[in-house]
Amino acid sequence: MIVLLWLSSSTVLAQEKNHEWFPKNSVFPLLEYDLLEVQPYAGILFLNSNTIENNAAYIPVNLGFRKSFFQWNMGDIRFDLAMGAASYTQFEIIRFDESTLRGGLLNTDFKASGFLNMVKDEHAFRFQIFHVSSHLGDDYILRNQDFTLNDKSVNYEQIDLTYLYKFTTTEVYIGLGYVITPNAFRDRFMAELGVQGNIPLKPKVDFTLGTDIKIYEENDFVPDIHGGLGFTFKQRDTQQISLLLDFYFGNIPYSTLDFGKVFWIGPSCRVYL
Repeated sequence: MIVLLWLSSSTVLAQEKNHEWFPKNSVFPLLEYDLLEVQPYAGILFLNSNTIENNAAYIPVNLGFRKSFFQWNMGDIRFDLAMGAASYTQFEIIRFDESTLRGGLLNTDFKASGFLNMVKDEHAFRFQIFHVSSHLGDDYILRNQDFTLNDKSVNYEQIDLTYLYKFTTTEVYIGLGYVITPNAFRDRFMAELGVQGNIPLKPKVDFTLGTDIKIYEENDFVPDIHGGLGFTFKQRDTQQISLLLDFYFGNIPYSTLDFGKVFWIGPSCRVYL
């Protein structure tokens, strides 16, 4: 029965010529200031926290991609199936003594996502289901002799639904998420809202700015705020790279490590693949 339905729907789509396999772009924009979006991102950031003994240079390096593999139309609504994967690796450089700096790998998180996207005119919806897991870095373990087991609060599966409205140069969005892992080691509810925009300055340069705010039940509903402003460089009307002044306040967005409330500021970059 499933095979017959698939063949029937494929035949209809083929007749109408309104579908596409492996399209170049997704119909739903990247949430550029969401630190857990599956996209390349890196920063060299001054991180401050009352619980960190040595204020440090915090260096997140995120490698991620998202790829649409099937798009189709139903009337004037465009649908999109996509998948994504990312690794979020965090390094530190701290002052070991008066004449020595010491760097090392703190932690790596991994994420795998599936997406169902829908867009009609300026309105876009995204349904996401993902798995994320977090693992202490060997440098951190050896230097701190920390052999405690991962408490698994950052190993979970979640579903979320996001609505985005697109203006001429700006996009605003809001979303809700819920952890679906049975017997989860973390509280389940999450909400998100944000805004991002590009203002053209020259044919190949935009001024870009935005912010992403997340509210987790796990963090007692205290907002985590990430934002930035800078410049996006384009080639053939396509975004290539953004160079930003980056800031964040809240619980660390990655890692099994708990630094309490942190603040960071520094340069970052985002690459568009």
